[in-house]
Amino acid sequence: MTDDDDKAGPETEYERWSLEIRRGALSLAILAIILDGESYGYDIMKKLGQEQYDALQLEPSTTYPLLRRLEKRGILEGRWSDTSGKRRRLYYVTREGRRILGRMAKSWRNLNSQLMLLIEEAGLK
Repeated sequence: MTDDDDKAGPETEYERWSLEIRRGALSLAILAIILDGESYGYDIMKKLGQEQYDALQLEPSTTYPLLRRLEKRGILEGRWSDTSGKRRRLYYVTREGRRILGRMAKSWRNLNSQLMLLIEEAGLK
């Protein structure tokens, strides 16, 4: 931590917190979208671009590095497809990825329910 970190104000803290929460949520969201089939980056961005997912919207500069990272870690596998004349990388969740996704979903539910309890106890709901 630098001296500048100590001098950062409340808005900076909110922005950092929001970014960290979003990073973890996006991996979970992508895996949930792909779980029962194959998908490619543009389809994922289109799904998360729907109104009900506005807090999870992705830009290509976030989507493709995240997909590559999940693939590198063995959670996703990808294959090139040339259907309809467009070359696309289709991704699917690996067996190990399914196991990790189950753990992620359980952890997210537990964390969310405990945080909501604390928020309610604090009278913030």
